[in-house]
Amino acid sequence: MAVRVSKPSFNVRDKLSELDVPIGTHGSQLMKSSSTEETFNLVKAGRRNLLINGGMNINQRNATSSVTMPHATGGTYQLDRWAINEATGGSVSVNMDGDPQNYPQVQQFERCMQIACASDNSSLSSSENLHFFQNIEANNMSHLGFGTKHAKPVTLSFWVKTNCAGLYNVGLQNNNKNRTCIRSFYQNGYNTWNKVVLHYSGCADGTWTYGTGTGMAVRFCLATGTTWDDGIDGEWVNTDELTAGTQVNFVSSTSNRFMITGVQLEEGSSETPFEHRSYGEELALCQRYYYKPDINSYLQPAYQYHNNHKMSLVEFPTTMRVTPDVNATWGNTSSGFTHYNSSTSHWKAYNGSTYSDSNSFYLTAFNADAEL
Repeated sequence: MAVRVSKPSFNVRDKLSELDVPIGTHGSQLMKSSSTEETFNLVKAGRRNLLINGGMNINQRNATSSVTMPHATGGTYQLDRWAINEATGGSVSVNMDGDPQNYPQVQQFERCMQIACASDNSSLSSSENLHFFQNIEANNMSHLGFGTKHAKPVTLSFWVKTNCAGLYNVGLQNNNKNRTCIRSFYQNGYNTWNKVVLHYSGCADGTWTYGTGTGMAVRFCLATGTTWDDGIDGEWVNTDELTAGTQVNFVSSTSNRFMITGVQLEEGSSETPFEHRSYGEELALCQRYYYKPDINSYLQPAYQYHNNHKMSLVEFPTTMRVTPDVNATWGNTSSGFTHYNSSTSHWKAYNGSTYSDSNSFYLTAFNADAEL
């Protein structure tokens, strides 16, 4: 005699969620994900860091040398992709420093950027300010959907060390400087490395650039007057601001030091471990904006391409963001070479005078500066 047995249907996913297994909260979220897109977003696979040289280990201009920043509104680059806007009555020096290697919590980073107060200014006027920033190319952040109802939140994380106690501010801003969101964080001045994580909502309105221009500026404030202090912590405002009302004056003493490394800006409301890219890849990303050959090993001779002309050609290691500006000098200063940019991939220089084969003309310095 046949026996028919029946059991009520059940959902395997629901039953698994009831098991007493050490899957953790994140594991539970993964098991409950209903699509590959949802799973991908939970895992945060793929490239995450929207910033370049967040580990502060690329400095084509000055290597580990300390440089006093000129007093200039608009910013001066020292480490690759990081510009310093020093517009106070004081001054600061900046260098790429190896301090993280002395502390276990940040030994994953070989370098940091160190900012030191070189001359003080204890009383800032309303328009004075000191901040450092990175401009993100619009091509690299358009997927965030800023300026639309689908704007995605982002999370900024970094390691910082300073002996200057007080409240600091970090802002995100569009290229028109009329959409700004500030987040504040406090430092106790104990001069120990600690990690800071800041969350920003997506900006659903305003104009956000597309293409090779600046899509977003990430600005770290170190000192400012009252002109730039009308931000609201965690909210998008329609003005150009550096702080949400309170900011320590870093240039109040020549003893003040500020170090930062492991800077990461990523899509989403949660922070993930720093994305370490290889040195070669990080350098190539930097060279899209600035390229300086090692002049100790890179000598590009001019060659006779016509009876009355010599020419030198430099191929860039990667396609640059735009046709770059060039500063070049030659081994023979009386050579009369004219240099010009021909594309984002190479550069040429030529001379219309007659030269014998014995003439030697060498490229001794070459800077293709195409910073955002």
